[in-house]
Amino acid sequence: MRIGLFILGALPVAAALPAVAEVVEADEHGFVSAHEVRIAADPDRVFEALIDDVSRWWDSSHTFSGDAANLSFDCIVALALCESWGESDENFVLHLRVDAALLKRRRLVLSGGLGPLQPLGVAGSMTFDAEAHESGTLLRYRYIVHGRDVGDWAGPVDRVQLGQLMRLKRFVESGSPVPVEREAAQEDE
Repeated sequence: MRIGLFILGALPVAAALPAVAEVVEADEHGFVSAHEVRIAADPDRVFEALIDDVSRWWDSSHTFSGDAANLSFDCIVALALCESWGESDENFVLHLRVDAALLKRRRLVLSGGLGPLQPLGVAGSMTFDAEAHESGTLLRYRYIVHGRDVGDWAGPVDRVQLGQLMRLKRFVESGSPVPVEREAAQEDE
């Protein structure tokens, strides 16, 4: 397993729900987004997919290059979630730096601003914890963002992150990040 991950934090969730999303706090100085996702798989598999398979479950529409295949936790400049594309990797984006990867505890801590937050100079800390649960794994995600006038980004960032977590869940459970009904519709086209 490569050392590198994208981190998720969490809130308590009802057993019947696969995930709960919530903006825990938001004001003009920042926000806190938190999620819990129950995944029917072993925590080691969930943690491995989070890191090693990021290019297979991440939504390409949330990349600079338009192709999630360009994402990895292997970077020349630092241990980080990076994206590179073009001839000789002429285009490069460092999305989040890895601050801590505790493999035995299945914890990943990242720092930085994703997507539209990046040029705003925010301070962000994203944490993922994968723990054994009766149905497989409880993946907890938490993203704390501080900066100037970033409170309006809380809802959009929270929705995108929940979408990414659900893609990870579907990928681990079925081998595809795409919902079954969407796959069937694409086959009919």
